Amino acid sequence: MIVPCPECKKALRFDEGRFHCTTDWCSALGMEMPVWRAVKDSGLAAPTPAGLPRPEHRGLPVPWVAPRTENQVWWRALDAERLALAQNLWLCQACGQALPEKAWVLASPEGQVLQAALHETCKDMALEYCPHLSSGTTRTTPRLIARSQLITDGRPVAQAAPSEPDFLHQWELERFDETG
Repeated sequence: MIVPCPECKKALRFDEGRFHCTTDWCSALGMEMPVWRAVKDSGLAAPTPAGLPRPEHRGLPVPWVAPRTENQVWWRALDAERLALAQNLWLCQACGQALPEKAWVLASPEGQVLQAALHETCKDMALEYCPHLSSGTTRTTPRLIARSQLITDGRPVAQAAPSEPDFLHQWELERFDETG
């Protein structure tokens, strides 16, 4: 797949999860771009609609926050614009729909939350299909919480500035302990 540079229109190079321009005369030379931004700026983005059932790519459900084109999904990347919306509007990161008062998060042993919240069905789907979550290398525990139980930068999420694509919140569980 060729993703053109938004500045010089030459093909961007993809290395280690990011795109960058290698055209000597381009003003974007060497500047890294996250996948979601490169795909969006190139006009090739084909965002998935919100809702269930999830659209599939090669038999796998495509999360709402996964950047994609018509023919490719970047499974390991996140669409930061959509993730910011999920955090700010209390939307499910897997299906993009509104969450109930209490929703599921995947929390590390230290209480750090992976990205955003999920419906129970979407949590189960993510744990089943996402190799990052199902391999055992990510030590997370599902926790059912209310948004009011989340903090970022030492203050409740509701009192923090909204997440932005370039400055996403790192959520943590308030009053976290291993026993729940």
